Amino acid sequence: MRVLIVDDNIAIQEIIGEILSLDGFETDKVGTILEAIDKLSSFNPDIILLAFKVGGENSLRILDSLPKNSDTKVIILTKEKELIPDNIPFIKGSIQKPFKSSEIIQLVRNISKDTVDKSNKSKNLITRLFSKQSRQTVDDISGAKFGKSYLIFEEEPVSVYQLARYFAVKDCNVMVITTGKIKTINEKFKNDDDEVVNVIGLSVKSKIGYIRISKLGTVMDHIKSFIREKSKPVIVFDNISPIIDTNGSNNVMTMIHQILSDFAEKTSTLIISTNENSLTDKDKELLLCDMERMM
Repeated sequence: MRVLIVDDNIAIQEIIGEILSLDGFETDKVGTILEAIDKLSSFNPDIILLAFKVGGENSLRILDSLPKNSDTKVIILTKEKELIPDNIPFIKGSIQKPFKSSEIIQLVRNISKDTVDKSNKSKNLITRLFSKQSRQTVDDISGAKFGKSYLIFEEEPVSVYQLARYFAVKDCNVMVITTGKIKTINEKFKNDDDEVVNVIGLSVKSKIGYIRISKLGTVMDHIKSFIREKSKPVIVFDNISPIIDTNGSNNVMTMIHQILSDFAEKTSTLIISTNENSLTDKDKELLLCDMERMM
């Protein structure tokens, strides 16, 4: 579930983004009306947390850019004496500043629950995959084999976790390399105490507990150690697109080639999820020489 936070106060952006990410939501943050309008198509939010005033302007004009049949739900963040119009169908609630974290989480949860209840069956299937009962069905829906490597083209990392979970429940040793939040990734595997997943977080800026996204050598050192130490290693890049954006396609393709070369010495599996547009046709051909297209 994607939540777009629109507020010109960076501190509020970070606070809301943190509490929602920890609750399992995917978030993005902007501080201007023009950025928000651009994100309606590029991020495609399910829910928008929208400050009533952004940059001194009434922000409700952002909603004019939503298609009339859009399912996007809007929560307005208001200050005292700011009046919310009651004739805009996208608006499903409001919260007055200063707010409590519990107020934000509860309202977003309630709205997201309504959205999920109306979602299609394929999304429900993916949700069930992350429940304890999935142990009985995961073999039937994936059919992947340890020792082979898989390339998944998707705009958001969803199917990649379906496949990662498949290998985790088959007693493989899974390492996830992510540009998301480490705690959020761990939450995806929390239902089964015996499934321990190693998560490597990448960050654009220096951050405690994370590796700089530009430090591909350091990432490779972690991967090589993991492959060497584990009996059935599975390496998962949940979204390689931002890694390519930072380091360039050639450097990332070289890293992937090195990983696949190491598999010649020890049977392993590599799973890569990416937006198809982030790869050139040549890169796709190179990867698909050694990997299978999945899902």
